[in-house]
Amino acid sequence: MFQARSKHSYVDLFEGIIIGGSLAAAATFIFGTKKGKELQKELVHQYKKLGRTTQDMRQKIEKVLKTAKKIKRTIKPKAKKTVKRAKVKKKTAKR
Repeated sequence: MFQARSKHSYVDLFEGIIIGGSLAAAATFIFGTKKGKELQKELVHQYKKLGRTTQDMRQKIEKVLKTAKKIKRTIKPKAKKTVKRAKVKKKTAKR
């Protein structure tokens, strides 16, 4: 039924360290010396800041993608013509 592992998995160990460290950091952050209201205000501020940063990055990525699509539309027909010319030259060179 169950398969016994002959060796310990380093992935499991790594996951345990990450999860344990994250929980310890969260507990330290929440139960630190600041009062609860101050901590809530700081968390809300950081959350809003992260939201703005994420929106800015999204807009920049969308702008880059839009530019890439324009470049693709410009280059694709020229690339097709070049491939056709190369095929024609290859055929004529074989003769």
